[in-house]
Amino acid sequence: MENKIVVHLKDGTIHKGVTHDFQTTVESFHLLPGEGGGVPLRIKIDDMKALFYVKDYIGNRDFVARQRFAEAHASQRKAVVQFKDGEEIWGVLGDGVDDGGLGFFFYPADERDNNIRIFVNRSAMEGMRLVD
Repeated sequence: MENKIVVHLKDGTIHKGVTHDFQTTVESFHLLPGEGGGVPLRIKIDDMKALFYVKDYIGNRDFVARQRFAEAHASQRKAVVQFKDGEEIWGVLGDGVDDGGLGFFFYPADERDNNIRIFVNRSAMEGMRLVD
């Protein structure tokens, strides 16, 4: 089973598909269009806002994620990430947040979210605050 991804670029462009070569330490990867095939796109991490691993490509435009954390998150590092475009996401910090690399993984606070995990590009962030 392939992981479905949605890539949001800093310029507002959105691409949907799958990848077989994304690595957090490499400056680019290839996106294979998810529906209907097509030519792979080379995506530079620096051009990206974030890469979203999703349950499905449809999503729900009307969904509003809860801005609070479940008891299951009690022992995890909780944070709010704010992007330069003004979007905020609430979640739990994952791998790479402390290594100073190109980005890090982030897991949505709301389990109803269509996003499973998110790779956040540091250069697209306005800031991040930890939540108790």
